[in-house]
Amino acid sequence: MITCQVSLFPLGREDYEKVVLKALDRLKDFDVEMELTPLSTIIRGDDEEVWKAVRALYEEGLKEGGKVIFTVTMTDRGGR
Repeated sequence: MITCQVSLFPLGREDYEKVVLKALDRLKDFDVEMELTPLSTIIRGDDEEVWKAVRALYEEGLKEGGKVIFTVTMTDRGGR
């Protein structure tokens, strides 16, 4: 199990919240736990599912938002 913290920042968009929420909606397609915080999203689950979810989140952000900054911090410790 891995846990990661991700933040997606669409650049130059007044509707950045719409872009982020649409990207986060893609996480429903994966078997991962998701916890939203005011500054980031925590994703936990099986290694492969988390990696797939992170990639999908980034790709959706690019598709919807154009230029983005995407930060990811990962650990192999599943804890809470």
